[in-house]
Amino acid sequence: LTMNSNNNDQSYAGRCASFGSYANSFLLKHKDKAAVEKMVKEQVELLRGNKELYNMIDNNMMNGDLDPFFIREHCAIYSWRETFFCKHFPNDSWFTVDFLNDTFPFDPQNDGFKLITIPYQITRYFDRVMALASAKVDTDLNWLKSQIYFENDLKHSFEAEDIYTWEQMTITIDELEDGELQKLFKDIGIGFSEVAHMIAEAYQTGPKRLEEIALKALLLQHISSDSLPQEYLQEKLQKKATNGMYNVECCTPDNISDGGREIVERMRKVFRNNNS
Repeated sequence: LTMNSNNNDQSYAGRCASFGSYANSFLLKHKDKAAVEKMVKEQVELLRGNKELYNMIDNNMMNGDLDPFFIREHCAIYSWRETFFCKHFPNDSWFTVDFLNDTFPFDPQNDGFKLITIPYQITRYFDRVMALASAKVDTDLNWLKSQIYFENDLKHSFEAEDIYTWEQMTITIDELEDGELQKLFKDIGIGFSEVAHMIAEAYQTGPKRLEEIALKALLLQHISSDSLPQEYLQEKLQKKATNGMYNVECCTPDNISDGGREIVERMRKVFRNNNS
């Protein structure tokens, strides 16, 4: 494990990041492929063994995307990964750095550091997270596994929390003004349909429409395709399969509480104003 001599020219944060990157590179060369496969399998089991669905969700998380028909599944994978991270990387086993405030020390007990790091890592770089968790090294090098470096990203972390935990989205909706929500939705790239589907999950009081259940079943059968075969659906249903059940001009989930309906109508106004 060697480091370049020009580290003396770096800031303290830069030197810490350089050390962490070198240590991570060393550990990644010693990943346990069988252990990583087992980690992936555990996640796939949350999806009733559907590996193609897992691949779709994994790819969505790496790109900050969301499929409105599989919100519950995205949230389940996100929750599992969050628990996994905290189990395999307790507070004293990893660090991140603040390049904007070089003199501010990393505190593993600081929830702020966790909030800007963990969501980013478990969505954008979870393959690497699993590999680092699986790494096996000689006993005299075990100390490296308590010095793992994870980059942080405030923007992507907050986006992940809002997109993949509908509880957080409902809190965000309650806390922000309409204008602030317009900017948020634009920044994270989600539309009315995705938000309406999240609200439907959070405030569900009864079964979903048969149309939605049937569309989801068809999408599961053709999960690796960009769209459903034309012979299955009329154009209107093709649009729903692609964009979700709800649009800003019509349709409110009918299996949610009155409180949920009020939020959907508020979001409809927010998106109408955003599009005007």
